Amino acid sequence: MEAPNAPLTAYFIPMLRLTYATDIHLDHADLAEQERFIGSLADAGGESILLCGDISTSRRIVADLERIADASPGPVRFVLGNHDHFGRSIATLRDEITALVERRPDIQWLPPAGVIALDDTTVLIGVDGWADGRHGNALTTPLRLNDDKLIVELASQPDRSHRLAAKRALADADAERLVTLIDRASEVARTIVVATHIPPFVEALPTRGHLATPDWWPLLVCGATGAVLQDAAVRFPDHRFLVLAGHSHVAADVRIADNLRVVTGAARNGKPVTQEIEVE
Repeated sequence: MEAPNAPLTAYFIPMLRLTYATDIHLDHADLAEQERFIGSLADAGGESILLCGDISTSRRIVADLERIADASPGPVRFVLGNHDHFGRSIATLRDEITALVERRPDIQWLPPAGVIALDDTTVLIGVDGWADGRHGNALTTPLRLNDDKLIVELASQPDRSHRLAAKRALADADAERLVTLIDRASEVARTIVVATHIPPFVEALPTRGHLATPDWWPLLVCGATGAVLQDAAVRFPDHRFLVLAGHSHVAADVRIADNLRVVTGAARNGKPVTQEIEVE
């Protein structure tokens, strides 16, 4: 029997920690930086690696994912970014990625991978996401990304309005997938981690510097996934949503709702790094 004045024993529930990286752009890194990044994966704190897009380019991404998986302590889970499609068509790249994940079960592309359990109360889902011009004015902004020239389905469009329609169709398809994934995830876990490439809210964009102007909003935000996430936060008030994104290369951590948190990872071209985050 415990003595009356014995100190109380504290019980701590360990916080789930994720190791992730975004916008590593291995095509921009020299060989030494690539080797440093690949070598660092064995010492990563998490049991798996999560990549939030812009891993490489279409002609080398399969090989780069295999290099990452070979060095990782556990599965590599990822979504694709816009940069990953450069040089080929979206359809061709998706076929190649599908063949890769069928051949390598330790490499998991999140949209088709479905709901992945991280622990007893937390699951991971993800969609690629596309900047869809639903924030700001997509038809008058003077800015333009290389997507319009280097992704076949966009480069083949006759003008800006047709390219915008194509981007919105891609974003809407991912948003529909996300609805299904959230509904499935909500049945098995209270904490849902959502990986995507494009930030789903303007609030997650930089507040200072050259990116902090409305001209950038059409190129940096996926309004379709943002709408789905806001709706999910309302539909599932007892669930918690953590969204991990990239694309802007600037770190941000914002609350969109009490149960909806969005984190964007920092990135620097030529200097790929992993980052860690604790899931509340």
